[in-house]
Amino acid sequence: MKSVQIVISLALFGLAVGLAVKPTGDEPTQVPFYTVDLDQPEEKRWDHIMKEYAEDVKYVHEIMSDIFPEDLIPLVEQIAANYDNDIEDPYANEMRGIAKTMNVSLGDVVFLNIIYDLSAFGRDDSRFGKACTSIVSEDVNGLIWHARNLDYDFADILRNVTIGVHFQTGGSTTYSSITFAGYVGVLTGQKPHGYTITVNERDQGNWWMNILIALMDPNAVPIGFLTRDTLTYFTDFAGAVENLAQTDTIAPVYFVLGGVNKRQGVVITKSRIESDDLWYLGAEKNYSNWFLVETNYDHWEPAPSSDDRRDPAIKAMKDMGKQKISVQNLLSVLSTPLVKNNSTVYSIVMSASQPSLLKAWVRYPS
Repeated sequence: MKSVQIVISLALFGLAVGLAVKPTGDEPTQVPFYTVDLDQPEEKRWDHIMKEYAEDVKYVHEIMSDIFPEDLIPLVEQIAANYDNDIEDPYANEMRGIAKTMNVSLGDVVFLNIIYDLSAFGRDDSRFGKACTSIVSEDVNGLIWHARNLDYDFADILRNVTIGVHFQTGGSTTYSSITFAGYVGVLTGQKPHGYTITVNERDQGNWWMNILIALMDPNAVPIGFLTRDTLTYFTDFAGAVENLAQTDTIAPVYFVLGGVNKRQGVVITKSRIESDDLWYLGAEKNYSNWFLVETNYDHWEPAPSSDDRRDPAIKAMKDMGKQKISVQNLLSVLSTPLVKNNSTVYSIVMSASQPSLLKAWVRYPS
């Protein structure tokens, strides 16, 4: 699942810059949901969705234009298209189908699907926006809840293509995801009656480390594909945690999971080859940590003053209290200033033991 072509892509990504956010009203709107039938041919699974977003797919090229000089884009597209040869099915075939349906470059589609792995490395660049807050908690009845804001640099573009997907086999939902039209991986997912997963970016190390893993480690997997693989093949919390913690990845990451039983919550702080830390719900003395908050910094280190979303989220959770956890109250926590910011694309509240509670909203700048 490797290609030397990714080297050039990773090197070029160091030139990345962000887009300006267009101010709009702050009222959240419901994320539209679709069904992807996994029993259908891989190249056809997304047709009905992608036809609806045919015009919006131009956002991929706009993101590329903002990252790379215009004269380099054809090269980047060719590199990404070649990388498709090293990606396993069903992802390769699904991306080919999306490119065909929307009549766009396969390179554009592949680029979108490996963008996390291209961008997650240590950098000091104020042009990049915030990058997610995830909270897993347990209420007074032992129900596990999972809430998250996904923040990203291109929020004004991504809001227009944010969708919910129920992946089904035999007419039943195998897992669900909040994602973007054209993205076949999973960054936010729910396995009904099993577990929930969110991905938070971890910017550690240098860009050349991603390159080294991509070249030298045949077992390293792109983050979005690993998360979807986990939802596909692992039915319970323990199996999902083990798979995510032990699988090599091209880039570092925080995986946040919630289960269906008491104390089934964890933040996996993962390096490319191994996990640095597994922080479990309820692990502290007297079971005092009934919730875990992860932003984009190792939880044992203080959050930087320039981007402290952690402390406002912790205060909002304590003010709410475990006895008042609900969909609406967790949305209020996610709406706390700084936790919710101009880079916030969507908010979601879910609970694997009660999958029908899943609610997701597109968010807008204040």
